[in-house]
Amino acid sequence: MTRSDLLAGIRRDRAQFDALVARVGEARMTEPALEGGRSVKDVLAHVSAWEKICMALVRNNEPIQPPPPGETGPSEPSGAEGQRQTDAINDKVYQDNRDRPLADVVADAQRSYTDLVAMVEAMSQEQLETPLGGPQFAGKSPRVGELISGNSDDHYREHVAQIERWLGGA
Repeated sequence: MTRSDLLAGIRRDRAQFDALVARVGEARMTEPALEGGRSVKDVLAHVSAWEKICMALVRNNEPIQPPPPGETGPSEPSGAEGQRQTDAINDKVYQDNRDRPLADVVADAQRSYTDLVAMVEAMSQEQLETPLGGPQFAGKSPRVGELISGNSDDHYREHVAQIERWLGGA
């Protein structure tokens, strides 16, 4: 995947995600109507957290852990252990953000997206094709570009589908 293709996918899919969130509207952003009693606000915090995790992993090759709310924190390991770790991170992100004001979560989501795009814009094609190391990947090191895509455009599409299912049934 080229840097241009990655950026185009990130921008396209984030625009679709943002348009859908805008369609939900501020009044319904905190309704616990999604899977697990989550709200669209919770999804915004979740997406933002994984963007930050991704950026930290790419920049620092740090172990995977949830970032503190509103801060930058690294994608997920593989297998059953990886899923347990991902679930624990997702739960911590939810717990840390569920009582945050909507305006703070929205602003944080915009910041993390802007930071992610800026990071990719500054990267070379060679950097995007570099495999990540570290024990969290259990010998299955993704390329940097794949990791970024999995935590941005792929992730946005996943949650667009989730929110669309809810809106379609509402």
